[in-house]
Amino acid sequence: APVSKTGGWGFEPLHSCHSPRGGMAGKGDKASGRFYGNVMAKTSPFEFIQQVRRETAKVTWPTRNETAVTTLMVFIMVALASVFFAVVDMVLQFGVKYLLGAGG
Repeated sequence: APVSKTGGWGFEPLHSCHSPRGGMAGKGDKASGRFYGNVMAKTSPFEFIQQVRRETAKVTWPTRNETAVTTLMVFIMVALASVFFAVVDMVLQFGVKYLLGAGG
């Protein structure tokens, strides 16, 4: 597999009218029944489920502890943000009332 982000295509852009296998979109390998470009390859539901299971097995899932710590951090940041915006709101409210002469 290529290491670069260009996927082995070098620096030439892959235009929408070209398929990854070369040639123009809509053309394909008739022997394998696969088409690229404007025509999508057909995948059976069973094959799709197998692909999903294979990809899901590759995922590195967080541990229960990582999930708990991350959730706690989110709650803390939400609380800090609420306090910050409440203080900013009060300061702006005081400033507007002072400028308009309605407070004091």
